[in-house]
Amino acid sequence: MSDLMQTFPIQKIIEHGPGVKSFYFPKTFDVRAGQFVNLWLPGVDEKPFSVSAVMGDWIEISVKRYGPFTTALMECREGDYLGLRGPFGRGFTLQNNALLIGGGIGIAPLRLLAQELNVRGLRFVSLLGAATAYEIIFARDFQKQSVCYFTTDDGSMGKKGLVTDDLVDIIAKEKIEYIYAAGPEIMFVKTKELIDPLGLPYEFCMERYMKCGIGICGQCVLDDSGLRLCVEGPVLNRDDLKEVTELGLLHRDASGRRV
Repeated sequence: MSDLMQTFPIQKIIEHGPGVKSFYFPKTFDVRAGQFVNLWLPGVDEKPFSVSAVMGDWIEISVKRYGPFTTALMECREGDYLGLRGPFGRGFTLQNNALLIGGGIGIAPLRLLAQELNVRGLRFVSLLGAATAYEIIFARDFQKQSVCYFTTDDGSMGKKGLVTDDLVDIIAKEKIEYIYAAGPEIMFVKTKELIDPLGLPYEFCMERYMKCGIGICGQCVLDDSGLRLCVEGPVLNRDDLKEVTELGLLHRDASGRRV
């Protein structure tokens, strides 16, 4: 596919819990873990989403209800036509003896990463957390492919707490050599604080408000780095993040204003 919008029917919908669903579309393009597509809901808007899995002739996009767009998306039914364009951006590299750290709907791009690592016979461990159990989407699939550690805010699955609570201990116990993370930015801040002293290489799958998806508008440029998240990201490595000054701080809204 390309940056040209094409419409496709929703082939299947899986509801994981209130406000968390996976949508399945015909696979008409190749995509790497960490890359994203823009999803267009006619009459509403267009938003970027990571692809969470490739399954035969289907691609999977997993979504949590958050704002007006995702609220409207939750009302869609199988057979409805939505627009897709992409894939865009730079995805994850594939490394051995890795730890996958996922927070909330950030687990979605890690699902495709786990598939790619597994196909290549690369070892990984999964550390996944969310507010409650049903938000740890595809937990059983991760358990089939790796050693797993789970945390939830309410204690409904795994340990009560945050994914970063036992991060350093898990890294030592599992002899981790590489870190991948996807989730809320506050999780990146704490993860970076804990792993930088260890000297481990890492990649974070970042988010920003995006418009064009092809590096023209500058909406998703990260302050002081000049990195366009839709082109040089959304996956950034340790060296990339050394130049970023806004991690965990102010972002830009649809008008480009800092908020």
